[in-house]
Amino acid sequence: MTVEEQWQAEVKQNDIDHHTPTAGAMTGHIVSNLRIQSNKLTQFEWYLKGATVIADRELIDDFRKNVDKTFIELGHQLVEWNEKPASTTSEWQEYSMLEEAGQNKYYSADEMIAMIVQDIQTSLMFVGRAIILANKEEKLGLAAYLMQVQTMYNHYNELFQARLGNEALTGFEEEDEDD
Repeated sequence: MTVEEQWQAEVKQNDIDHHTPTAGAMTGHIVSNLRIQSNKLTQFEWYLKGATVIADRELIDDFRKNVDKTFIELGHQLVEWNEKPASTTSEWQEYSMLEEAGQNKYYSADEMIAMIVQDIQTSLMFVGRAIILANKEEKLGLAAYLMQVQTMYNHYNELFQARLGNEALTGFEEEDEDD
């Protein structure tokens, strides 16, 4: 097959996978969410203001480093399972359920932190679904890694919620689904 034929086959398979939930497709959304999340965290780190700016920047920087590490490792996990994770900016934007915006830089530190919490909670929904699908498909190594991702997100959710004066699960609504 030519490079173009391989690409077209991948595009066709991605379309099929994203209309039939699989561990690979759900994890692909997580990879895209991670890439967009990293961009947002960088933006927030640059434009944060306020009395807690130093501590907030340190927390955001630490989270971003973990997001970037997870992005790379999870992409490798997918390739090891013969999946084709999104690898271009346009694909990450298409498959991410997180949104970035230039105007975010003008929000207060608390509003930025609240957006981070919302993004974490959105990402946790995808991670939970991907774990269920990976177990169902007997991709136990992928499921185990996704559980580590879930633990990382839970840890930072608790820290950012505490920064806002909230309990860890404030605002988190898990959907009950029989996947």
